[in-house]
Amino acid sequence: MTEAGANGTVKVCRETAFGSRAGTVLGIALLAMLPIACLSEPKEPLRLGVNAWPPFELLSLARDQGFFDAEKVDVDLVDFSSYTGILRAYHQENIDGFLATLNEVQIADNFHDQPAVVMVVDYSFGGDALVVRRDIGDLKALRGRRIAFEESALGSYELERLLEIGGLGRDEVVAVSLLPEEAEQDFHKGMVDGVITYEPGLGRLVRDEGGHVLFSTRDIPGEIVDVMAMRRSVLDGRADELRRTLRAWFRAVAYMNEHPREAAAEMAKRQRVTVEEFLQGLQGAHVPDLNENRDLLGSARHPGRLHKVARRLGGFLVRRGLTKKTTPVPDLIRPEFVDLL
Repeated sequence: MTEAGANGTVKVCRETAFGSRAGTVLGIALLAMLPIACLSEPKEPLRLGVNAWPPFELLSLARDQGFFDAEKVDVDLVDFSSYTGILRAYHQENIDGFLATLNEVQIADNFHDQPAVVMVVDYSFGGDALVVRRDIGDLKALRGRRIAFEESALGSYELERLLEIGGLGRDEVVAVSLLPEEAEQDFHKGMVDGVITYEPGLGRLVRDEGGHVLFSTRDIPGEIVDVMAMRRSVLDGRADELRRTLRAWFRAVAYMNEHPREAAAEMAKRQRVTVEEFLQGLQGAHVPDLNENRDLLGSARHPGRLHKVARRLGGFLVRRGLTKKTTPVPDLIRPEFVDLL
């Protein structure tokens, strides 16, 4: 119901009970008979910000399959073209929560109302990778090579992790900061030896440029994570609605796992791609079900694997000067909503 509608409903109820001074006694009697709904403002829907990434479409699937209705929860999905738009809407209090990468949620400098993580949406499982020339056979062979990467929180983190796993220092490679499309062009021209990238550029570099994947997020499963983050006032005042929303999400996950092509056909329509293209996009990510989410988030007494990931990411963000501080992990991750489903 719109705000105007909600106010109108309350106004009608009041006029029915107290329409005139002469009707005061009758009004008091009628007041006891009025439904409770007439005496309180109806709640607005939970508003969730979403941008284009295949696993995020599961929220639309939950809506279109009637899972929100089945769980008796009212949810509005608000589409954005970028995370910047989501962040702006959150600051303006136009949305109650959003889906984003964990590292974005951890940048405390970006928030005056720090959201909390209530669920793991997906984690990259091969969708982000380092593509190199055929003559580079292992990570140690990157020594002295030119590696292109996008100097964002995500691209910088991937570079740091692959160097760490390869036993290389940052000064042992030539790191070149480029946008993904620029890096792809420079690889084609022979100006860089490797590119940290993601689909669809990843596929083009392997297919058209003769590169091969030397390192991917399959080597660091669960570290590049997308989460659902919610405003803390929602956690305190609308916990039951949030739990119902999460139940609808996991019903959509189960439906996708049981009927992958049917689910992909529905979700592909919104992204205006073929079913095959959508399924290809999903292959680079893993969507955890309820049990895996419980394992990732843990509990208040027994923190899950996500806590370790968040501490690693938080240290990286501060070390690289991307934020002055991060929210303490026990305060950032709220496992009780998934744990009690």
